[in-house]
This record gives sequence, structure tokens and C-alpha cells, in this order.
Amino acid sequence: MATPVRSRSAERLVDIILELHLNGVVNRSDLMQKFNITERTVYRDLNALAPIVQHSGNGQYRLIHATPTHGLQGLHHALAHFLNADAFFPERGKEFWGSLEARAEENHILILNAEAEHSAKKDIRQHLTAIEKSIKKHFVCQIVYKNKTRLVNPYKLINKKNIWYLQATENGRLKSFSLSQIHWFDIKNTTFTPDADTLALLEKNLDPWVSGETFEVTVFTHRAISHYFKRRNVLPDQELLEETPEGITIRCQASHENQILPLLCYWLPHIQIVSPSWLREKLIHTLEGYLAALPADACQ
Repeated sequence: MATPVRSRSAERLVDIILELHLNGVVNRSDLMQKFNITERTVYRDLNALAPIVQHSGNGQYRLIHATPTHGLQGLHHALAHFLNADAFFPERGKEFWGSLEARAEENHILILNAEAEHSAKKDIRQHLTAIEKSIKKHFVCQIVYKNKTRLVNPYKLINKKNIWYLQATENGRLKSFSLSQIHWFDIKNTTFTPDADTLALLEKNLDPWVSGETFEVTVFTHRAISHYFKRRNVLPDQELLEETPEGITIRCQASHENQILPLLCYWLPHIQIVSPSWLREKLIHTLEGYLAALPADACQ
């Protein structure tokens, strides 16, 4: 099926903008040859970019009020930083950007992240503008979250493992509210003064489950799964304490039990909570509840 004309035009516009930020200039004749289009079509594309692009003579076009960038620090770098591309490609020099289009077309490299929540697009479309405004202007907000009305002071919107969270304080306590669970969002006329300690905490900890109050957790992982924990930090602020032929002992810092228990359940039976005892008992109680809820024939 042929690509729609509007789609091809959008792809060209994105390509032109990227080239402008990479090289600072595009040439009308070069665009005609690159996209195999007529001069009239090139003019149409450039006119669509008229608010940000100007003709500089000799068929060349530049960004309006564009200032020379140092080390290719243009819009593409800001976008890569915004999308956390450095976690996958630490080096973003000229060679990386020059090879990007070919890599995408050849499909030799594939990056698969977890699928977003089904409601992600709806949640962002519904709440993003209001949340951004309230964060920038420090407006107090009223939300209905899990069928409970709350007054919160919004600080940051964060996406973790493709789930969107609003980080806000309620009655002075920093909490994370899943966007999919926010059924009403209203900006009040009152404002708040951001707390410096809260801002510093959010800047330091890039995780939705963040709090000024943390607790230490020590776990032991059997050698059958230890290599997964050695190659990346599975647990928050993970630190290797001891390694033996049987496995490794890890210490981490958590702000909420939900940072730990779901992960531990995934790795059972090859992982054990050494401390604290209350978290170990919580895990045991959860497993006992699961087994008790099973039909009698399922346990045979």
C-alpha cells in the first residue's frame, strides 16, 4: 500500500528539521534530488516551515535566529536527552547522527522497551497540559485518585518502565500518583512554594518511588540468577556485599515495599530476603494468601 501524501510530507519535514539542526542549512536543489520531488513541492515544504526557517540566498535556508551550536548541541541532542537515549547509546557524536537514518532503514539494531500502558496516550492527552501548567506555575491541584479526593502540590511528571506518574506532595509527604488512576484533575487558584529539600530529592532520585525516608533491604540471590543482578541494578541503589559459590548478597535502599516485593516475586524461588524481617514476613503472607485463594485441585 502506497504511503499517504500527507505522511510523506511529514517525513520530509522531520528530515529537513533534523538536517537544519545538524548542519545549520539546507539547500533547495539538494532537497529536490534527495526526495525526488519537484521545486514546487520543495517550496511547499519550506513554506510549511516558514515560522522557523528563512531564506538566506542562493537557494539556502536556515533556522530563524539560529545561533551556532557547539559540538552539535542542537534540538536532536535535547530530544535524545529527553528520551534517555544515552542509556542505550552513550556516544552521540557526528558519526552516530550520520548513521542514524541508515540504521533505522536497515533494521540491524532493534531496541525494545516494555509496552506502554494501554491508557498512556489517553492519560497524557487528558492531563499533560494541565499538569505541566500546574508544575511550572506552582498551582495546588485537586485530584480524584483511587476514588479519593486529594489536594496535592505537583513537582514532576515521570515515566518509569513506560508507566506515567505524577510526583507530588500531599500533606507534606512526597507521593507518586499513577496517571491511569487519576480520574479527575483540577487546577486550583492557590499556589504553593516548592520545598527545596523535595526538589533536591527528586533531582537526585530518578524513580517514582522516592521519599526522604528509606529503609535498607538485604537479599540473597542463588547462583542460578546472580548474573542478572551483576550485569545491571535490578534493585534500587543496589550494592554488592558478598559473593560466594552459592550466590551473591545484595544491599539496597527502598522508599516503598512496592519497589521490592514485585521484583522478588518474579525471581522466586531463587531469591531470599535476609532483612528486614517485616518485609520477609510480608512476602510470606502474600504468598500464603495467593495459595489459599487457589482452588483445591490446583494445589494437588
